[in-house]
Amino acid sequence: MEKSRLASKLLAASLVIAAAAPAVQAADSAGAGTPKTAQKAGSYIDDSVITAKVKAALVEDKQVSAMKIKVVTKDGVVTLKGAVPNAEAGQHALQLAAGVEGVKDVKSDLTVKAG
Repeated sequence: MEKSRLASKLLAASLVIAAAAPAVQAADSAGAGTPKTAQKAGSYIDDSVITAKVKAALVEDKQVSAMKIKVVTKDGVVTLKGAVPNAEAGQHALQLAAGVEGVKDVKSDLTVKAG
């Protein structure tokens, strides 16, 4: 049980790092670019952090399978895509995403699939 929790936390941390790395690189390459470019890089960083936090919340939750749900974030709006075993699990995943700091709205592209 303890190993499972540690593995989940390590996976969540890996997701945060992996999601943020390209954003940091984009922000660094923006350098002395126009303010509009810097704003886009900042938005990308925020979106990637939100995506990572939502994924981490899904990983830590026992009711949904994070492996079957893709998280896409654009300007703070999170879209969940993938399969859930029932409508309740889908609703729970949407609530988890909505509870993450920085999320402005949550959209569902989830399908209910048994098994």
